Amino acid sequence: MSYNIAFLSQENKNKLKIDLIAASIAFKERYNMPVSIKMIERKYNKSNDLRKLFNQRLIFYRSISHNFSCLRYEYK
Repeated sequence: MSYNIAFLSQENKNKLKIDLIAASIAFKERYNMPVSIKMIERKYNKSNDLRKLFNQRLIFYRSISHNFSCLRYEYK
């Protein structure tokens, strides 16, 4: 099994991208950084399957983010 992302199919690359976006949104919400979920959904979620995956992963990352400590962040 190769860990090179370039060898993945386009469908798996899209799933990986959606997972990374959901994790970054949960991170920004955890630190009270400004983030527009609606804009990101319009930009990246073209199909209904990816939209469902995005919502599932976002719920997952939001739920586990409460287990981590929070560093102080001040928006400039």
